[in-house]
Amino acid sequence: MRSSVALPKHESTGDGLYAPGVDHYTSPHRRDPVKKLWEEPVTFAILQAALAEVPQRQELSVMDIGCGAGEGLHLLRALSATRNLPNLPRLTYRGLDLDEGLLSLAARTHHDEDDAEFWHGDVRTDLPETPFDLYLSCGVPYSHLTEEELRATLARLFAIVRRNRTRSVAVIDVLGRYSLEWLPQWGRTRWPYRMSFFQSDQQAQDVPMTFWDAHQLNACISASAAQAGCRVERRQLFDRSIMVGRHTATGHFNPGLPPYRTLINQLETGAMVPPEQLLAPRVPDDSPEVVRAFFGRFRAQWNAVVEAASTQDRRRRLPPDIAGPMIARGLRAVEHRLACGLGVGHSLTAVITVSERT
Repeated sequence: MRSSVALPKHESTGDGLYAPGVDHYTSPHRRDPVKKLWEEPVTFAILQAALAEVPQRQELSVMDIGCGAGEGLHLLRALSATRNLPNLPRLTYRGLDLDEGLLSLAARTHHDEDDAEFWHGDVRTDLPETPFDLYLSCGVPYSHLTEEELRATLARLFAIVRRNRTRSVAVIDVLGRYSLEWLPQWGRTRWPYRMSFFQSDQQAQDVPMTFWDAHQLNACISASAAQAGCRVERRQLFDRSIMVGRHTATGHFNPGLPPYRTLINQLETGAMVPPEQLLAPRVPDDSPEVVRAFFGRFRAQWNAVVEAASTQDRRRRLPPDIAGPMIARGLRAVEHRLACGLGVGHSLTAVITVSERT
């Protein structure tokens, strides 16, 4: 790895805020069956959608916003190695983050990469003027920003694209406003959030985060592009973890919700779960109409899989190591098929293709 470049230091996200994150990203338990079978396929689909929009050249330049421990670089390498993308161009990768502990972990983890650097800096002020083909984000870093800050940040990013007369793709990853994990908070767009799912003995801290739905995020992107005088050629939105977000296991924000992630992990590893524990809940009647309609469709199809599996189990008495994964596969298909980028999952991701205005 080339020597890293230290950008000017600004106000940090808080001393030790992501100290538990260092433990989490080095934990062998982080990649549970749900992450590998439910979440990573969605992440790979997002990356593939982004890469399909990037201009085809011999080299791909990537700026990873809120890179943390370098998960974005790991995912790009995994995509190339395991998803039949042998023609992934040579990467020039730059990671930007405020947390020095995570940056240190990233540098140690990716020390053998030919052209990877990790920079200490703030996306609100430290985006370099040199354009990148792909402005990547994962792990919802943009949710740290207020709505106004995100609008201004995207406007600066888009202005860089316009000034350099280039075409770039931005992946904007935020927390979904209408996740079942925090249903009691649906009436608010910014509130104290805690990453209590970290695999760590250290206590995670509360931090203000912004939660987004598709309408709000699209409006923010459009306003930023108009301010920058930049053209949005295409936008694609993705929901991830509708029923299996990590806070379904912690119960931290919605204690009445069944621990779906824990239950699905049990199914995926060949254990049986009482069907009534898997049934999807109803959402309140005063939920936004589009959200209520989505969860109505989702609940019907999810519960149909549960009920069909329960009936089949009574008839055939399949052993748990066969029946469990079969049920999980059916439920996984429902989640992946119905996710439509509304902001109804743990995270909402926009893939934005921008170019200079013509």
